[in-house]
Amino acid sequence: MKAPLNPVQTDTNTASLSENSGTKPLAPGEKDTAGLDVLDLSRQGDNSPLSFDYNRKTFYTVTLLQGKYTLEFEERNIEVSGNSLIFTSTKIPFGIHAPEGVYAGISCLFKEDFITKSNSGYRLLEFPIYKPGRQHIYALTDEQTKHFIGIYAKIFDEKHANSDFKDNLQRTYLLELIFNAQKLDPASSYVKTNNTTEEIACSFIRLLESQFPIESAQDILRLTTAKDFADDLALHPNYLNRQVKLSKGRTVTEIIAARIIQEAKILLKVTNWNVVEIATSLGFEQPSHFNLFFKKHVSVSPTDYRKTIK
Repeated sequence: MKAPLNPVQTDTNTASLSENSGTKPLAPGEKDTAGLDVLDLSRQGDNSPLSFDYNRKTFYTVTLLQGKYTLEFEERNIEVSGNSLIFTSTKIPFGIHAPEGVYAGISCLFKEDFITKSNSGYRLLEFPIYKPGRQHIYALTDEQTKHFIGIYAKIFDEKHANSDFKDNLQRTYLLELIFNAQKLDPASSYVKTNNTTEEIACSFIRLLESQFPIESAQDILRLTTAKDFADDLALHPNYLNRQVKLSKGRTVTEIIAARIIQEAKILLKVTNWNVVEIATSLGFEQPSHFNLFFKKHVSVSPTDYRKTIK
């Protein structure tokens, strides 16, 4: 079952995307050459979590949801309802689950180089809402929702505009979304301040995810052991492991292994690289070590696994 974007009821009128713009959002998968996409989430899949996939590139989102959802961040779930504004990055695994697979909302997805110091005067990670270590989810009033939908509508209008300044205007309106979000009352945010354990665990996860996806056989993981991550974070390996275990219920080594296995499966499925190339890109000095590692966690060799998915 699919539903159109739900209107936002106010005291005097009804505000929705269609009423703020004479244009239609891009369909899922329709790409913008400038590095910014707009999705109408009501057109997304049925009865499954919505996970953004932007060619496995690093990207950021500004998403407005209407209704009840379960937001999946890392290994925890957050229940939201009503009107919610969410800021995410693919540096952290993220998904949206709606009851009965019915989604209502809109989202801007953009690559990191869509907003840079050279083209806008700003860097994305300078904005508090994209700072590492926290996910930002804001509950919106109907009036705030109407205001944000108006900004989204201007972005949609530019998608179909025949203007030499189209990209610059889209960037300007995207910044307008970000600046307005930063004015929201922190008290209405679902985000809680992290304690030291959570901050360390989140820093580790983000550092781990920053190495993915692997996009060429020449890319080689730089950090593959608990000591590698501890050194990069200026922490003792035992201390890092203890804090991560307290927060995530798994050791640093277990989390690293799970992420490498996840990437190995993807590479075996979507690339034609041979096993030696995949092993090297994942930081294994010897292919035999990779074979033993993969078989330990998946119960079959990389070659046999690849045969099962062809």
